[in-house]
Amino acid sequence: MNRDLLAELSQSHGFPRLSIYIPTHRTFPDAEQDPIRLANALRHAERQLDEAGVRHREDLLSKAQARTEDHEYWRYQDHGLAVFIEEDATRFVKLPAEVPELTLVAERYHLLPLIDIFADRGRFHLLAATRDNIRFFDGTERDLDEVKLEDLPKDLEQVMRKTDFEDNVGYHSRGGGSGGSGAAVPKYHALGESPDDYEEVELEHFAHAIATAVDRRLADSVAPLVLAAGPRLLGRLRHELHYRGVVEEHVQQDPASLSETQLHDKAWAIAGPLLRRNRDETRERLNARLGGADVPGSEDLQTLLRASEEGRIEAVLLSRGDTVWGRYDESNRTMDVEDDQAPDNEDLLNLLAMKTLAQGGEVLALPEPLVERVGPAAGLFRF
Repeated sequence: MNRDLLAELSQSHGFPRLSIYIPTHRTFPDAEQDPIRLANALRHAERQLDEAGVRHREDLLSKAQARTEDHEYWRYQDHGLAVFIEEDATRFVKLPAEVPELTLVAERYHLLPLIDIFADRGRFHLLAATRDNIRFFDGTERDLDEVKLEDLPKDLEQVMRKTDFEDNVGYHSRGGGSGGSGAAVPKYHALGESPDDYEEVELEHFAHAIATAVDRRLADSVAPLVLAAGPRLLGRLRHELHYRGVVEEHVQQDPASLSETQLHDKAWAIAGPLLRRNRDETRERLNARLGGADVPGSEDLQTLLRASEEGRIEAVLLSRGDTVWGRYDESNRTMDVEDDQAPDNEDLLNLLAMKTLAQGGEVLALPEPLVERVGPAAGLFRF
């Protein structure tokens, strides 16, 4: 599961969108019950689709139904499985944590269980760079997920092929011409008089190209960015990157000498404490607000939905496992709460989480002791 897929799912809108969550097992014989769980969930989904008057139900569910018969697939599971179904697309997402069984048919995907797993565990970014290879990862406490970035250069050579060094920004031989004597001596004009100067300019262009791609990628992120590189390239990258989440401590080692597991462990040792501290600080600020401190925010769901549309939410904290069924009218910016799920309503907590993430805000779990005091949602505002 990566940020791209979460963003893609959060932006998908239109009836029907099927969200199925089941716990799974990594070993037999327990894993034998997992395809049965999915088959039961699909029957539940078919009933919901029937009640909503959806035709071609069998076609919609066919890929997921076929997966229940794929015995090899069930041999390699994690602790949970999410299935997202819409017309012409069925996505299976293995989850690193157990989830309660849930089957929903609505106009949006129900993504709160994913956010609860991936956002609250803490997410960070890792840029691992050498002259010969650049890799970008989204990471959690559990693992790294490599992400291909648009315009991220492959290596130094690719950047230099695209960089046009004219006569005044290049090097040529000096002396030693047809009428001269002795060996040619390189002259580095505007780049300096030595190969070291030229190499430094190469490194600057290289770091700038990397930073441009990474900054573009992280425009809407607030997660920490850890760098892994040798000392010279590391210094250049820190200088060129404008992303505010670049951390102070980094992996000052050639990442080519590390396995992906070693890279993850070193990066998490840096990012983990920062993420825990940021999460704890957010919850402390909420406690201060509830204690009467002048901290901008709200515990009213309609106010939070409005603020999420305006990009004002810095962090929203939601009660684990709760749902608030209803409708939010985006034109009038009003909310109607209903007692039960229906084809024409949705979970407003899920909607709030989606809108908050879309505006670069953070979504965390609301501590259980606070749920009784504030209800299912509380938010802190940027302004």
